[in-house]
Amino acid sequence: AQNKEFVCRGHDYERLEAFQQRMLNEFPHAIAMQHANQPDETIFQAEAQYLQIYAVTPIPENQEVLQRDGIPDNIKSFYKVNHIWRFRYDRPFHKGTKDKENEFKSLWVERTTLILVQSLPGISRWFEVEKREVVEMSPLENAIEVLENKNQQLRTLITQCQTRQMQNINPLTMCLNGVIDAAVNGGVARYQE
Repeated sequence: AQNKEFVCRGHDYERLEAFQQRMLNEFPHAIAMQHANQPDETIFQAEAQYLQIYAVTPIPENQEVLQRDGIPDNIKSFYKVNHIWRFRYDRPFHKGTKDKENEFKSLWVERTTLILVQSLPGISRWFEVEKREVVEMSPLENAIEVLENKNQQLRTLITQCQTRQMQNINPLTMCLNGVIDAAVNGGVARYQE
């Protein structure tokens, strides 16, 4: 299908590299594009066949189920990846002068949301993209989202420890270490700044 965009559900535990290789085996004459940027007009008009493959993140519709306390993790896990219409991918970029002391200050994110003609999974493992929306997230919005995601991850790990789903508390310990004593990129101080 020329100049069309699809979201495809890979096999369970299939790595992106394995999926790419599988697609290139199916389309032996295709040229693989090594980036997720929007292709320019010359690619759309080209006689050659191009394949652009990258990972996308599902955007669950049922946020209420995911945020409600007391719902088992396996049910939440199901809703995170099933009955999904919308998927997204992010492209980080720097706008303006990059601060060598604190790169988060100029780190913007271009977020692309893909809306499908039908929800995945369905009769097929892939469906066509009906619409795409692109927004730019400021460094502040980006930082807030990173912190919210980290808080959610900690809450999940704490719940798993409390309900004894996790025999080993190392994942929680490592996550707490990474937050409390964050040495990477200057840690929490850079976010506060």
